[in-house]
Amino acid sequence: MKRNGFTLIELLAVIALIAVLGAATITMFSKNTSFVSNEDLESKYRQIQRAAVVYVDLNESWLSEFTVTNEIYVKLGELQNTNYVNVDTVNPKTGEKFPSSYLIKIYTAKDNSSNKPYVETCILKADNSCVANSEGKNTNCCSAAACGNLDSAGDCTG
Repeated sequence: MKRNGFTLIELLAVIALIAVLGAATITMFSKNTSFVSNEDLESKYRQIQRAAVVYVDLNESWLSEFTVTNEIYVKLGELQNTNYVNVDTVNPKTGEKFPSSYLIKIYTAKDNSSNKPYVETCILKADNSCVANSEGKNTNCCSAAACGNLDSAGDCTG
């Protein structure tokens, strides 16, 4: 007897195989998306910190204060108001805008091996908790305690 077509078991086996492959592919892509959003977030943090360094470098009053104290705090809102950082910059993980109250700390650190000073940066929340170090990661952040107290506007008062 000659058969035309497939049996029900054969069709179900093919459908099950396609479903398993589809689930594995979706899982693989969702992990990659998470990795990409982490990389994008770290990149945005680094861009904000670079913008703060350029802002201080081009602004004489900030630069003279940095020369005296070896550290300075710039509010993200000030960078946004002067168009160094886009006001609409959003966190790729949450989709929310970065708070303008974030502080970018620019300070002088010393290299452990050569003991030479270099400029380092980090981002802090208004409550002095760490947001990101100079690499954009939320680990080994700069010492938030160095700021001391914040006034009502969120500025460092020393």
